[in-house]
Amino acid sequence: MNSPASQSVDDTREPLCISLIAVFPQIVEANTALGITGRAKDRDLWRYRSFQLRDFALDARKTVDGRPAGGGPGMVLMQEPLAAATEAAKAWHTEQNALASKVILLAPDGDRLDQSLAHSLSREHNLIFVAGRYEGVDQRYIDRHVDMTLSIGDYVISGGELAAAVAIDAMVRLLPGALGDAESAVSESFSAGLLDWPQYALTNAAGNADIPDVLLGGNHAKISRWRRDKVLEKTRLRRPDLLESYRKVGALDKKDEAFLRSLDP
Repeated sequence: MNSPASQSVDDTREPLCISLIAVFPQIVEANTALGITGRAKDRDLWRYRSFQLRDFALDARKTVDGRPAGGGPGMVLMQEPLAAATEAAKAWHTEQNALASKVILLAPDGDRLDQSLAHSLSREHNLIFVAGRYEGVDQRYIDRHVDMTLSIGDYVISGGELAAAVAIDAMVRLLPGALGDAESAVSESFSAGLLDWPQYALTNAAGNADIPDVLLGGNHAKISRWRRDKVLEKTRLRRPDLLESYRKVGALDKKDEAFLRSLDP
């Protein structure tokens, strides 16, 4: 019998090809080589190539940033090195397959990355991530080359490299065959629209003493109901907005609503 992982691999699907244009691409390297993303890359579920932006600078000093037009603090990534790096990245993607590439700029003012968007992006074939840095990116480059701007949250970090690492990890783990158990991607937080239930690790008899009895009883129907109730309880407490959205699409049944009412004081 095939394992869940082998059952979930689609041998007909082209590997997801991701490239990164950045001043500090090495920030992302560890994440692409380790854990789930590393194993998935070793299995050719996805491919990766980084492009050091300074390699495309126009001067001997490898300058990639300039003062902002109109004055002000900080520096701005220049359009010329970015454009040249983008062409190089597209050429690499063309070597991988004949499909179109999407250029995604990582910046605080982009669309918010969530599980739904991660799912959508994981179904693409070619993604070119461009890590913003300093005060920002020359708008002319954005207008001419960028298809989408992406943010990982309403806060500012030093550069888009870390954001790219987060986005890559969120997408790659959704690729068919990337996880050891395909059910993991379905049941974990946000995939089903709500937060996950509490988890407990089995050790030995003494160490299991304070695990809820229902999880040790072997009654799968009761375990399923307990987990569902805990999902609802946690989401109601921590992310009521998610619960309300879930309710609006009719995803809560009568048992769900009865349990939620039981939580009222």
